[in-house]
Amino acid sequence: MKLKDFDFRVWNNGKYHYPIKINNDIVDINLSMGINDEIELFTGLYDKNGKKIYVGDILKYTRWCEQYMEDAEYSETIYEIVCFDIKLGLYSKLLNGECGWFFEHFINDKNKTVEEMEIIGNIHENKELLK
Repeated sequence: MKLKDFDFRVWNNGKYHYPIKINNDIVDINLSMGINDEIELFTGLYDKNGKKIYVGDILKYTRWCEQYMEDAEYSETIYEIVCFDIKLGLYSKLLNGECGWFFEHFINDKNKTVEEMEIIGNIHENKELLK
């Protein structure tokens, strides 16, 4: 990963702020960062709408279930992105508390899009989605 591709967001007491800016390979640091700030890294992946996926995002996975043609329906699952590893990918937690790594078949290698998944919020502004 190159410095220009490195991206993250920072939260302090539930408020989003920008303590560090990277422009043309120059790093500008705002020294007002607090010890309670939470840094959430960009995973390098995008949701189905092209939005960047960060650690702490809440994703909705929607798929069409075709077990029986007359009973075809949509199925939705909510995931919280817990952490990210360059080799392993996204580590997520389901509403029921189960955790695990996303499987490779969810990720489009050409454009780094997580197919059929959409960001619906994050753990700071939308905690109610995880209940």
